[in-house]
Amino acid sequence: MKLQTIADNVKSASRILRNDLDDRIVARRSPLQATLSPEQERVLTDMRRNGYAVVENYWNRDDALALRARLEAYLAEGRDRDFDEGAWLRFWDDRPYDQGVRRIYHVEKLVPELAALRFDPFILGVASAYYGVPFYSGVLVFQHNTQTNENTRFYHVDAFIREFKSFIYLDDVDEGNGPFAYLRGTQRNHFLRLRKQVIGNAEGESPTSFYEDDVRSLMDREDHIVGPAGTLILADVRGLHRGTPQADRSRSVLVNYIVRHEGDLVLDK
Repeated sequence: MKLQTIADNVKSASRILRNDLDDRIVARRSPLQATLSPEQERVLTDMRRNGYAVVENYWNRDDALALRARLEAYLAEGRDRDFDEGAWLRFWDDRPYDQGVRRIYHVEKLVPELAALRFDPFILGVASAYYGVPFYSGVLVFQHNTQTNENTRFYHVDAFIREFKSFIYLDDVDEGNGPFAYLRGTQRNHFLRLRKQVIGNAEGESPTSFYEDDVRSLMDREDHIVGPAGTLILADVRGLHRGTPQADRSRSVLVNYIVRHEGDLVLDK
């Protein structure tokens, strides 16, 4: 890697660290005035310990399966599409990893009742309490991974900045259709993440991806989260995570990107 690239990475890392520190100062000076339910407190405890938490039966299973069928119908044309309502559909094909992924961004614009999920106070309350400052939904995404999607991305972080995600399974998920996986506790591995941010990866590869050699000593922390349709997962995605391969059948999920600043995120546009 060129020295200039490393120097640029150091500047970016320093800026992120300063932002993290500023938020910590704000959280101490002006603590959030929020009362969490006992279930939110339980989830928050799991988040702080493991980096993720699971709420079983958050949605009714039959309702989740029915929604999956409704949303998968938008994929029938088999091509990218921008909808008049403001959502957009993208097919991820001919990629080095995660081939066969289909995504509808801002899906609540097609299914307005999903706005309640995007701005769910249970989820946003946990995210804000976890960081000590307000966090907001940036985009709600419907994601469908086809059965042939065996070349899923290995362990990674979503970004080097702080980001929180919630997932709701719209399928019954077991080892055959790619459960979400997390290396428990790695949200606290700051040096590992900082080193990756500064040193980077080979040219042309995602800078937030980790190699097997990077995480070999951490694999005993690997958790696979299986569960019926309607299962809710909350995760600090600065911890190492991945979607495992859909070897036997497809999988659909709703993903809420929860970030520090208000406003709609424009991804893959």
